[in-house]
Amino acid sequence: MSEGWVRAVVRARVVVLALWALSAGLGFLGAGSLTSRLSTSLGVAGSPSGAAGAILARAFHENADGSFTVVVSDHPLSAGRERTWRREVTHAFGAVPGARIVESQAVAGVWYAVVSTPLDLARASALTSPLRTRLAARGPPGGLLTGPPALQRDLGGVLASDLARGLAVAVLAALVLLALALGIGAALLIPLALALTTIGVALAVVEVLARHLTIALYAPNLIELVGFGLAVDYALVLVARLREEAATRDPTSAVVATMATAGRTVAASGLVVAAGLATLLGEPVGFVRSLGVAGLVVALVAVASAFSLAPAALSLLGPGARRAHPRWSRERIWAGLARRVLARRRLALGGSLLVVVGLASPALGLRLTPLTLSSLPRSMASVRALDRVSARLGPGVATPLVVVIDTHRVGADDARAEARARERLATALSRDREVELAAVGATAPFVAGAGRYAQIDVVARDAFGSLAVQALVGRVRHVLVPDAHFPAGTTVEVGGAPAQGVDFLARVYAAAPLIVLAALVLTSLLVGLYLSSWALALISAGLVLLSQGAALGVTVVVAHLAGGGQVEGWVPIFLFALLLGLSTDYQVFILARVREAHDGGATPDGAVVAGLVGTGRVVSAAALVMTGALVGLAAGRVSGLRELGLGLAAGVLVDVVVVRAVALPSALGLLGERAYPRRMRHIVADPPTPSGTEGGPGPGETAAT
Repeated sequence: MSEGWVRAVVRARVVVLALWALSAGLGFLGAGSLTSRLSTSLGVAGSPSGAAGAILARAFHENADGSFTVVVSDHPLSAGRERTWRREVTHAFGAVPGARIVESQAVAGVWYAVVSTPLDLARASALTSPLRTRLAARGPPGGLLTGPPALQRDLGGVLASDLARGLAVAVLAALVLLALALGIGAALLIPLALALTTIGVALAVVEVLARHLTIALYAPNLIELVGFGLAVDYALVLVARLREEAATRDPTSAVVATMATAGRTVAASGLVVAAGLATLLGEPVGFVRSLGVAGLVVALVAVASAFSLAPAALSLLGPGARRAHPRWSRERIWAGLARRVLARRRLALGGSLLVVVGLASPALGLRLTPLTLSSLPRSMASVRALDRVSARLGPGVATPLVVVIDTHRVGADDARAEARARERLATALSRDREVELAAVGATAPFVAGAGRYAQIDVVARDAFGSLAVQALVGRVRHVLVPDAHFPAGTTVEVGGAPAQGVDFLARVYAAAPLIVLAALVLTSLLVGLYLSSWALALISAGLVLLSQGAALGVTVVVAHLAGGGQVEGWVPIFLFALLLGLSTDYQVFILARVREAHDGGATPDGAVVAGLVGTGRVVSAAALVMTGALVGLAAGRVSGLRELGLGLAAGVLVDVVVVRAVALPSALGLLGERAYPRRMRHIVADPPTPSGTEGGPGPGETAAT
């Protein structure tokens, strides 16, 4: 980072701080409207389930994303009462243009009516509260409203509540850790101020993007909690380096030197995080891609704040930045740890690998589900409605499989052949071990378009997303439909929530190998260029994969302890992209100091000691702050975010305790001079050497480090 830029920012710090504060304020003000623009849809464009949904919307006027279901139970059922309830539901939805009842049934003491609207998920979700008010005043007594729009509306409230609680946990943990790392004083406020500003600006950017792109409902939780941890981490590293530089420099020169060393590293680290998340933009599924967009925005805003907001804020500390921590915190702990590891480097590396492999081993039992409805809070009114139906009719009734048939002809000569094939398919479905009910008919609502279109509704015995239901979708598509022998030219698509979930998983993980490869190559390239060493880049990539395995193993264990045994499908791929950035992030901080010490004249072992001494306390505190923020995710009530939070927290802790403290120094010790090839030093100019460090040089260091 150029000296001229930093000095210009310091001179204009009032303007810089005001612009960032204004942008952040607008972001927090717009956060309320952001929720109404978000989506929980798992739809996959161009998939078989998407084709089935298009036919249902066009021919049967059934729009799954815009459909509500009214559920009534615990009342005696009669034909007259059902007609009355149908009229009341129609009246309650009268204010919604195009709303119509497409199905109403009375089964096992439960009456329900499915009301389809032409609205998309976000606009339909916004009508949930007024519709509930109208139903309470004029609808069936005790009627509950559910369906995708109501579920999204209720889930948004749960996520907002969880976010508030998670942020409180993260801020409290950060205050304690920052106080231990920086002491009580003005420096303590800098990381918190930068974090809140970064979050606000990121929310403002995502709010604009949400007007044009589909953004997942989970995005604000990820932006605020991950963004908080990331921004505090970067600010902590900068403040700690400023204290080193301020020992022998005037305040402005100390800021310049800080930004030329730690600021440069923070910018590189932020770009590595952004690069890992940017690879998710290649995902063909909008839900996962949007989470990548949200994470990418946070990382880029964090980098932008490091370039402009950070030097302006650091300059406010002035001479107060000169307070430093006593030497013993560097010498006795981090230097001693580094020496012990280097003394038994082969044993240390082998032992750390065994520990990580043991933690990663449960990942072999990974089982995926598109979504976990059973883990949603039972206090949600929409979930209580589903529970009523499921208790009486089974868990699969709320999310039926739909077989959609398009003959592409009206009144064709082979209409009887098509009807016989449909009957054969319905019979085979009803005999399947996983099917509770297969509903078929020769008139509406099972036939539309003057006989061109037909549908068969299939209720599974198990819940949506279970392995048994996923297997059922495969059997229907690849065995039962071909065995029904529909006439030539007939198109048969399998849709509904279960098929959509299968298509979601298939598309996400078809692209996953390329995304993983691209992320590893891109981040390794950035690290190699920044550190001027491909050996260090390869070490970093290899050790990051160890953290990834441990994180995934812990995630699988968490899913089994929760009772389901399946991990939500978007979690592993997003966990990989984000943890790749975070783990590489911490290693760049350390490796940059190791490289700096070596280029300053230290021996390979001395450079390792200097690197841990210079970064141990700060990077450990930063990782613990990030863990505290991730615990905020893990403390929520939504299983996917809980799995992600615990998996990421485990990965960060393993990275700090095992990988960074033991595996990394032992691997560097084994490589020796081979980790620092002189022929690459011309690629990136060596960072300026600080004029002084806390407490002077440690063992194995030169005065320059």
